[in-house]
Amino acid sequence: MIYYPYFRGRMYDLLALKELVENNLLGPNIVPIIEPVRDSKELQTTVQTFIDHAQPFSVIANPQVSVYGLNDTKLYPLLDVEKINFYVRSAILSADFSSDFLRTSGQQKSLVIAPNYELLKAYQHSQVLKAVDKILIPDVARLHKLAGKKAVLLTDPLTFVKHVEDYSLLEDEFFEPNNWYQMLDFDGFSDYSMVGHIYFDKGMPSRAIALHLIYVTKDGSLRIHHFVSDSNESMRGQKIKFFEALDKLIPWVEENISGLNMTLGLEKLLEFGSGDKFPGLGVVKKLSIMHHLELMGRLLDIED
Repeated sequence: MIYYPYFRGRMYDLLALKELVENNLLGPNIVPIIEPVRDSKELQTTVQTFIDHAQPFSVIANPQVSVYGLNDTKLYPLLDVEKINFYVRSAILSADFSSDFLRTSGQQKSLVIAPNYELLKAYQHSQVLKAVDKILIPDVARLHKLAGKKAVLLTDPLTFVKHVEDYSLLEDEFFEPNNWYQMLDFDGFSDYSMVGHIYFDKGMPSRAIALHLIYVTKDGSLRIHHFVSDSNESMRGQKIKFFEALDKLIPWVEENISGLNMTLGLEKLLEFGSGDKFPGLGVVKKLSIMHHLELMGRLLDIED
């Protein structure tokens, strides 16, 4: 089973991937997919790190969000991947789609993202779909029927709430795939990790801060626990809000987390509890992503 975590290439997403690869914490069962949003040094160095460590990865040829695809001249051009066998060609079925995006060489694999039924139906009998190795689809039965044995399930497992403080009402819930048996009819699985499929070009302060911790239970289920700040009357006091949430997370981890669930990302997050430095929400996001992907890597190694 191969896991294809899908990222929009924001700075801290890329830094999380880079640090995981540098520490050899991904492995061949995890193939990150990056839809680039910025012509950035972080994207360039992350791709370089993937190549240096022979980590399978993919960069979408025709990104559909933000401005990356609007200018062919890049300040930080990506390395040539023409002869890299562990590179996976990928593209999104869209108005600007071209079969050239998925042209492989050597032992390269390819995948296509099908965002809806109409687009996949239009390409159903094309040579492109016959040649492609994987088709990423939402969990829709008629899409699965068209994709057949090439289907890879793409989900958005983090529950969306209108206000961050509403996570306190959920507290603990399943995180897809909450059971590996869900995956038996698919040729792999993909998700947006803890980031969500909706792309926001710029973030903004929130009245609340929530820390999200994914963990695996003794029966093999994946769950996510939410730790929410208390002083949520206004947007002021981001540092205070962070430590309110962290002060809830630390004792819960001490009581409930060990073994597979204790990762490098989680250890680094816990270290902030021994001081008074607010790392910033970008760093928190990076460490949460690192924790999730390292945990998934461990689970996939067990399945192997």
